[in-house]
Amino acid sequence: MIKAFDGLPHGRDQVVTNVTFEPLPRLSPETSRILDMHPAEWMYERLAKSIIAFEESLDPDQEVGARLVNFSATEVISIDNVGYWGTDLIIFYGRTSDGRKAELLQHITQVNVLLVAVRVEKEEVRRIGFILKQKLENDSSE
Repeated sequence: MIKAFDGLPHGRDQVVTNVTFEPLPRLSPETSRILDMHPAEWMYERLAKSIIAFEESLDPDQEVGARLVNFSATEVISIDNVGYWGTDLIIFYGRTSDGRKAELLQHITQVNVLLVAVRVEKEEVRRIGFILKQKLENDSSE
């Protein structure tokens, strides 16, 4: 016999006699794959897919940039790559608006990124979506 709380005030109990347990439904292969990932890997995949989709809407003279919400409201970096380190850090590799190299390491619980279109006038536009897409495809085939 299993005793179960009936939800009434002051802990009134009732006796439950006919309890059956159904087997859990099978998880889809995609759900199983996601559950096997660690949090930074799952965050990386979602960021990469977001960047790929965002780049598809850009003009030919634009590339993806990011305004990192919990830093300067005006600082934008052009994203050259995204990665992760361990189970909890996301890394953005890129350049500031004046061309300086930038790397931002953020804990997965602190990632707030606003993707913005950055017009490129002096140099060749860098699109990283296809690189991220190749990485995702390679990771899923392993």
